[in-house]
Amino acid sequence: MENNLDRRNLFLLTTAHVFNDMNQGAIPALIPFIVSAQGLNYIGAAGITVASTLISSLLQPLLGLTSDRKPIPWLIPLGIFIGGAGVALSGLMNTYNLILAVLLLSGIGTAAFHPEAYRFANYFSKRQTATGMSIFSVGGNLGFALGPLALTFCILHWGLNGTAFLILPALIMSAIYLLDLPRLHNLRNAVQTASQAGEKSDWQAFILLLMIIVVRSMAYYSLSTFVPLFLINFRHLSTPLANSALTVMSVASVFGALVGGALADRWGHKRVLFILALTISLSIFLFVQSASWLLFVFLAIASGALAASFTISMVMGQYYGRTNIGLSSGLTTGLAIGLGGISAPLFGLLADSIGLSTTLYLNALLPLLAALIVLKLPNQFTPTYL
Repeated sequence: MENNLDRRNLFLLTTAHVFNDMNQGAIPALIPFIVSAQGLNYIGAAGITVASTLISSLLQPLLGLTSDRKPIPWLIPLGIFIGGAGVALSGLMNTYNLILAVLLLSGIGTAAFHPEAYRFANYFSKRQTATGMSIFSVGGNLGFALGPLALTFCILHWGLNGTAFLILPALIMSAIYLLDLPRLHNLRNAVQTASQAGEKSDWQAFILLLMIIVVRSMAYYSLSTFVPLFLINFRHLSTPLANSALTVMSVASVFGALVGGALADRWGHKRVLFILALTISLSIFLFVQSASWLLFVFLAIASGALAASFTISMVMGQYYGRTNIGLSSGLTTGLAIGLGGISAPLFGLLADSIGLSTTLYLNALLPLLAALIVLKLPNQFTPTYL
């Protein structure tokens, strides 16, 4: 097989990732508006994050395992549509429970999209795995960056009912991708997992990596949930300006995802992952400490490092679990990240009890735990085309 990237297919899949993750990225920006409309406390705000991640974390490994046994690429366009429909309906619901229900629906869409998408991103990357996965991850980060902008624009112009317009990108992308399903089926038939005979997965290293992803995810979801509220309540910014911090996070994540793969290829995946964990910890601490415009700089550094660590973790996870790429992708993007998202109510409880600033300081300690686990990973790492 050729070693060069399949640029055409990788670009289309990356574009699909943009449209899919716009739905996820919009949810943190939705929280301040829902908090205001429903009169929620910090735990209630964290519940929105849980609703958008819980079902996704449970379904992604199951769908990944299913995809190891049977081709299901049609879940890519279906997932994009369902994810967009859930977010679009969220502003139309008049009770908190209904809002949680439609965001659970959106989570189902996310669960459907990611395992198969990561599988094909690996296929399209061929032997340039880190480069290809970085490009694909940038699509998700761009989606997260566009999500808060799109949602805030719609709500400011049309009120909470304006979320309905977010169904349009999902409709367009899912329709386009339906036309590309024959290409995916042909590729899946050409690249059979049977060709991996004789290879073994390193599940012990994979479990350690999942622990790192969970801790990283806890830090990310705590930031994305509470940063706008922190800026509104403690730095006295307006809601639109506070939500712009989410865009700062997402834009920084784009650069982090691109740079992370290159750094890992040059300096080693384990070493870069360790350095990134320390960077995340210090940046979160300085963000909370700062009362000037520099807080956006520190937030950007933390977000870029978080994104870079995720990109590297995905490449490592697909290598450690190389005999079951669908399952390993589902576990790393679903269960591990979802467990981090589910931790948000614990931080909400802490914030209600000891204060939001103190809780964010405690959040800065999480990446230090991840750094310690990184030291336990095998030193040798040689990713291959699956």
